[in-house]
Amino acid sequence: MNHYPVIEIPFNHRACCWFCGEPKDKTINFPKYSSEESMLTHKPICLPSCKECATIVQRTAFSSLYGYRDAIKQALAVKHQKLLSIGSNWTKQELEESEFEGSAFEGFKRSAWFMFEMIQGRINYQGWELVVANEKLILEQQYESFNFDGVTYVKLDDAITHAVKTFHLDEELFTRVLSVVGKEKFAHAIRLCRLYPMLNSKTREAVFLDIREGLGL
Repeated sequence: MNHYPVIEIPFNHRACCWFCGEPKDKTINFPKYSSEESMLTHKPICLPSCKECATIVQRTAFSSLYGYRDAIKQALAVKHQKLLSIGSNWTKQELEESEFEGSAFEGFKRSAWFMFEMIQGRINYQGWELVVANEKLILEQQYESFNFDGVTYVKLDDAITHAVKTFHLDEELFTRVLSVVGKEKFAHAIRLCRLYPMLNSKTREAVFLDIREGLGL
């Protein structure tokens, strides 16, 4: 049931979820409960959503729709981390030229890149301009997004979480190295740290100092 004004939907997006671009299953109210309206920095609205985006985040109270959207994107990235890791570990050409044997591997070869691109597209999807009754809704972006391997993460921390899980990195070492080389060299920091997946505090410090020395810092 629509409690709030419904956003205007362009014709070419008439069947799309505003959050991820997948076919919509329903329209949802934002905020979910009228008691949460006082937290909002903009007018309450109603908008189209797919079932997964409507249910993947349990928390309901946010100060803006962007905050809710960002939480959805983060949850999608965590839930589908294995699919996202395909794009980090392979290129499309490498998959096509791989010599997998057996029906299971052949199935992976045929579908893996398609599945990666599908979830990549959902996470990167930005929706359309929010307009209600010919009035543009002004929302503040909460985070500075970060792009890695063609996927736009809500924030840098989410890309770090993905990299640590995908490449089996020592998280503390990786974040320290990243702070030294800078986020612009995110991939380089991964390459440096992949050589040291399991470290205790003593060896981690020694490795970090070696990496810094090797970088001339």
